[in-house]
Amino acid sequence: MNSPSLPRSEGLHRRTPPAFDGLLNFRSLVGLVGDGGRKVRAGRLFRAGHLPVLRPDLGESLRMVGLQGVCDLRSAAERRREPSTLVRAGFPVLMEAPEADPTHALQVVGEPDARPEHVRAAMLGTYAAMPETFAPALRGVFDAALACRGGLIVQCAVGKDRTGVAVALLLAALGVPRRTIMADYLLSNAARDAIFAALAQRNAGRVPPPDAVLAPMLAADPAYLTAFWDRLDTDWGGAEAYMASALGLGADAIGSLRARWLG
Repeated sequence: MNSPSLPRSEGLHRRTPPAFDGLLNFRSLVGLVGDGGRKVRAGRLFRAGHLPVLRPDLGESLRMVGLQGVCDLRSAAERRREPSTLVRAGFPVLMEAPEADPTHALQVVGEPDARPEHVRAAMLGTYAAMPETFAPALRGVFDAALACRGGLIVQCAVGKDRTGVAVALLLAALGVPRRTIMADYLLSNAARDAIFAALAQRNAGRVPPPDAVLAPMLAADPAYLTAFWDRLDTDWGGAEAYMASALGLGADAIGSLRARWLG
């Protein structure tokens, strides 16, 4: 099956270092400019998808760049089916598993009469609902970030949707502008072939949906992240107010994160 055509990212042109080529949709957030012109420090924040196999050299490379903890945003059921290879490599998970996967597009894709617009609507709805449905997990990410004294990696099944929202909030807490956060989010489109291969492997034996139907689920579509932000703005008055009221993160917590992650 040919991979569907997806939009390109703008504003950032970072590539995965050769030492990490085996990690699904992996990248470091180093260098993004946040509060007061300070940049995200090296070895502080990473993002990725899940890999069923982690080569020993990749684990060692992650240690060398300072990784010390994992935020695995996959549900408890997903973790049971495919235990974290990062945990097996000695990196502790710093948050409880969410009760369920808040994304529903995979079920829509599998319906016999599914159309691309149905899948895209499901994705938009998922992102718009995540400020409420995923709030406990998002608070868990911040608790892990505040507790971790080294580098933290945020991951989910493919490192795009749940990871995308969590990283977007972390970067917002650091004062990174939305245009930069969006540019990083869109970089997941460069991993679409690897994401497709990972999903095909997890669903081996099943006939894949048509490319056109699958494309909206594989895409890091700017409208998706915008739907999340719009809900924050409409219902809470912005990301900062959401973090304060819905997640219980005060100025001290945000200041502590900025002090340790920005320099």
